[in-house]
Order: sequence, then C-alpha cells, then structure tokens
Amino acid sequence: MTSNTKTTSTGTQRLPLIAGLAFAALTWLLLNIFEHEYLFRVQELSLWLPTQVYFDERMMVPGGLMSYIACFLTQFFYYPMLGSLIFVALLLLVQWLATKVFSIPTRWSLVALLPAVLIVCCAMEAGYWIFQIKTQGYFYSMLVGFLFTLSSVRLYQFTKGWVRYVAIVAIAAAGYPLFGFYATLALLTIAAFSIKERNFGLVALCLAAGIATPVLYYNVYVQTKFALMFTAGMPAFEFSTRDLFTWAPYILLYLFPLTMPFIPLKSESVPTKQRTLIERSAAVAVLVALPLVFWFRDPNFRAEIKMNHHMERLEWRKALDVAKAQKQTPTRLIVLNRNLSLLKLGKIGDEMFHYLDGGEPANSPFEIRLMQVGGKMLYYHYARMNFCYRWCLEDAVEYGWKVDYLKYMVKTSLISGEYDLAMKYINTLKKTLFYKGWAKNYEKFVKDPSLIAKDREFAGILPLYQYPDQLDGDNTLVEIYLLNYFAHAYNEQRTPMFDETALMCALTLKDIPTFWNCFFRYVNSHKTSRMPIHYQEAALLYGNLEKTVDISKMPFDKSVKLRFQDFMNYAQKNAVENVEKDPEAKKRFYERYGDTFWYFYFFIRDVKSY
Repeated sequence: MTSNTKTTSTGTQRLPLIAGLAFAALTWLLLNIFEHEYLFRVQELSLWLPTQVYFDERMMVPGGLMSYIACFLTQFFYYPMLGSLIFVALLLLVQWLATKVFSIPTRWSLVALLPAVLIVCCAMEAGYWIFQIKTQGYFYSMLVGFLFTLSSVRLYQFTKGWVRYVAIVAIAAAGYPLFGFYATLALLTIAAFSIKERNFGLVALCLAAGIATPVLYYNVYVQTKFALMFTAGMPAFEFSTRDLFTWAPYILLYLFPLTMPFIPLKSESVPTKQRTLIERSAAVAVLVALPLVFWFRDPNFRAEIKMNHHMERLEWRKALDVAKAQKQTPTRLIVLNRNLSLLKLGKIGDEMFHYLDGGEPANSPFEIRLMQVGGKMLYYHYARMNFCYRWCLEDAVEYGWKVDYLKYMVKTSLISGEYDLAMKYINTLKKTLFYKGWAKNYEKFVKDPSLIAKDREFAGILPLYQYPDQLDGDNTLVEIYLLNYFAHAYNEQRTPMFDETALMCALTLKDIPTFWNCFFRYVNSHKTSRMPIHYQEAALLYGNLEKTVDISKMPFDKSVKLRFQDFMNYAQKNAVENVEKDPEAKKRFYERYGDTFWYFYFFIRDVKSY
C-alpha cells in the first residue's frame, strides 16, 4: 500500500515535467511539419547584425534590448529545426518561471502552460502581417518580453523590507528602456501580489512608477510619440474593434500574471480521481483550443510561402507542384508565381490554364498589398530592377531593414551594373550569422562582372532586361503594371522570351487588338518553333469573335480545331450568361474545358490585383 502511494506521488510530482516536454515536443513537430517554410521566411524578413550601429538603432526606442534579442534569436530559423528547438526551449522556461512565480501546485501544473501556449498563438497568428508589421523581431518579441516580466517578478520575490522598494524602482528605471511595456507589466504583477498582501504602499509605488517612467523617458526617446510610450514593446497593431481578434491572445497573455495572484489554486482536501480527471481534461481542452483558434492556417498563405521558398532556389517545377496541389481559389500571387514558373520552364503556352485560376483576397483583417507580399520577387525576375530596388528601399524605411531586401538590392545592383553599390550590401550581409556564404558567392560577380551572363539565375532574367531602365509608377499594383508594360512594350530590342512574356500578358488582359500585336511579334521571333496550344486557342477564339484577322490559313493543330468546335457547340446549348447564375453548369464547363483559354476568357472575371 505504501509502495503504491509513493509511486503515485512520484508520478504526480513529475506531471509538470511530463506536460512541459509533451507540449514542447508537439509544438516542435507542428512547426516543422506544417510551418517549415514559414519559419524560414520569418528570418528572411528580419535582420540582426553584430555591429554597434545596429545595436544603437535598436536602442533608440523603448524596449530596444528586447527587439535586439528577439532579432538575434529569429535568425536561427535559417535552420527551422534548430530555430524551433530554441523557441520551445524558451517556452519551457516560461512554464517553469510561471510555476515558481505563482506557486502553482502540481495538481494545477497544466495552468503553467497557459502563457506558453498563448505566446505560441501570438507568434503564429500573424499570417500576412509578417510582411508589414513594424515590430522588430516580432516572432520572439512577446516571448522575450514575457520572460523578462516573469524573471523580474521572481527576483523581486527574493527581496524583503526596504529592498523591495528599491527593486520596484530598478525594474521601472532600468527595465523600461530595455523591455518597454513588459517592465510595466512586471510592476503591475507586483502590484497584484501586493494587493493580495494588503501592502498598499507597494501598490502605490508600482502604479506611480509604471505611469511616471514612460512620461520621464519621453524626453529621452524623441522618436516615439507620447501615447506610444505606454505601449512600447507591444505589437504594432492598430487599436480598433476590427483588430480585436488579433489582440485577443496578447490580452489573455497580459491578463494571466495580473489575475493569477487572486486565483486560489491550493486546496487542503485531496480531490477524487474523477474530479482530477475532469479538471485536467478541461485544462487540456483549453490549451488545445487556443492554438486551433489563433494559429493562422490559410492554405493560400502557406502555398505562397512555399512557392517563394522554391522560387528563391530556382526550383520552378516544385513551385508548380505547390500550385497544382491547391484545392481552393488561389490568390493572385499564387497565379503570378505559377505563370512566372511556367515561363522560366518554357511551358507557359501549353500549361498556363492547367491550374486553378482566380483572385481570392488575402485572408487578413489588415489591408495587404501584393507589393509587400511578393512584388519584389516578381519585379526582379521580370527584370524591372528599378522597381524591385525602389520597393526594397522604401519598405526598409517603413518596416526596417531585412535580409530579404538586402539580397534583392545586391542582385538588382549587379544586373544594373552598380557594382560598388552591390558590394555595400554584400558587406552588410557578410556580417550576418548565416548569410556570409551567400554574400561571398555574389561577391564574385562584383570582382568579375563577365560571370553574370553565365550564371543560371541571371541568364534567366537578362533576356527580359531589354529596355531603358527607368522608373515610372505602378501605384503598388504589381500585376496590372507588369501586364500593361509587357503587352504594350514597343522597344526595338526584343528577345524571344520578351515576346512570349508579352503574349502571356496579352492573354491575361483579354484585349483582342493587343493580343494580335503580341501574337504576330511572337510568331516572328519563334519561326522555327511549334505554336503552343493556348496561343492557338486564343487565336481561334478571337478570329471567330472578331473578323479583323484572317485565321483561315493559320496552321492550327487538328485536335485544337476539333475541340474548339466542340466548345462552341456546347456553349450554344448552354448559354454562358446563364452559366454564371448556375454553379453546377459552370462546374460542368470546367470539367470539360477548364484547361483551355476559352474557359479563362468567359468564366474568370472581375479579378482584382492588390
């Protein structure tokens, strides 16, 4: 009997460790199975440099050390398995500190996982906002900040008497400039404990320090608005009812330390097994439900991130595999990435309409522009170097410098012949922890520019670099600008790839006169090549819709002509205008002709590019 009691007691004592390790293992697996490319993208959209200038820039605002540490940790997602291991290890530290700070008994050990779970929710809810959020080191900022809060409170708990008053002043005076709001949160947590202890002198000091410190430091941090002094270190979301859902995990995280001192978790009576099972089941249900609610799981977003990951490595076929696997209406970025991949593989004329098409808006409560999400890559690969460089520079001013921007600024400078400028950015990347090799690889092009034309990446771009490189306006509408530019370009120096790009754009625009101009240019530059199927389909359709061009002598494939006749017969029996009101009829059209330009022309409408 005694042996069984000891065994049960030992097993119960190990519950916090078992629960923590199970949580860490599950989180690590989920991050690496489903968010591998996302984590890599997060570190690309960040930057940490071991320089005094970089450190000083971070320290120019309250919470500077927090963002400095957060950016340092973020860079380890270059190896997602390593980065996520560091992330979950720090989450276990949060669990341990929460247990100690709030004296959480073993029976309620799952409660100590709540802040760790909420931190995961804060990190993984961002979605598209990772491209536009101005919080430096966003992914780690709330974790680093909350660790400071718990650590400060724990150290305070070791003090007694008058030392406690000194500790409160120290947390306010030293903690605020380094960790911003999280120092204030530590003070409020101490105030909550002091209320429970009825030590209202400490409560008054905590509140006074929490209010006075940001006010006093306002004269030091001249780049921060007064109202933002009280929220420094918090995520840069808007404060509005529209954004309340985005704030929800943060609000719950901040309420945790403020309410825990008042929650009676200790009990003299020994609970029954049934009650213990119910309590732990309820706790597990809450811990599982929170990530299910807040974890951003949009398939289109993940597809965009994965396509970007492959396209960065010139893995065009893998990028197409991602697009092919999509089962829902794609965003315009997926469509644009798909067409670029097909163009690079020389398959655009035969496979352009073999994929789902459309224009699903980005799933975000914030306004998202395609320019920030994928425009730089598109401009780069379509050889619009000034646009790519310009948006990298403007976004760096708006959102802070990132590895992603610096890489494009290196490559665009090389193609534009600005070798000294390219070397400037190369030297910056050589200071990073994981991009030294990348920088040294591109340094060879500065030393010997003749290698640029021989490089596989640049060789796929230079055929489109056939115009006076000038900067006009795109109004952030990437797709519309590229379509109109290539479709209406009349420069003398043209290449077969340029003409095919122009024809691809003309198909998307559905402009018949523009199509014929691009079509004949394509024919002249591809005299020895077979005519791709989609170009034949468009010529057949337009030649029958408008009799401005005689297509009777064009060498159409017999199979294309027969299928076109079948399409016309089917369309006469099933009027297109009626199909728009009948989803099932539209589905039948898609099953028969969804891989043709004809379906695209009649049924893919009202697509907007953001």
